[in-house]
Amino acid sequence: MLSVSDRALDMIAGAIDSGQVGDNQALRLAKTGDGEFGLVVDQPKDDDQVISRGDTPVLYVDNEVSSTLDGATLDVAEGIGQPRLALKMPESGPDA
Repeated sequence: MLSVSDRALDMIAGAIDSGQVGDNQALRLAKTGDGEFGLVVDQPKDDDQVISRGDTPVLYVDNEVSSTLDGATLDVAEGIGQPRLALKMPESGPDA
């Protein structure tokens, strides 16, 4: 299962609160290419992992993407320019 940090949850909720997302919609973490992911506005689906802020769904993740990202965390990365969302994959190997 994918984890979402509080900072990332706040950033996603801010995008939704800005009015760019319609009723009964949230952002969806979707596969956009080979090993790449992005956010799109979408409706909920039956097999989604639903991540909420309070009682409001803010992020949908379908079962396939959730399985692919099992153990990963969606967080905020600081750097040059604006903060951005980033996936932090779980460490693997003998020291993990």
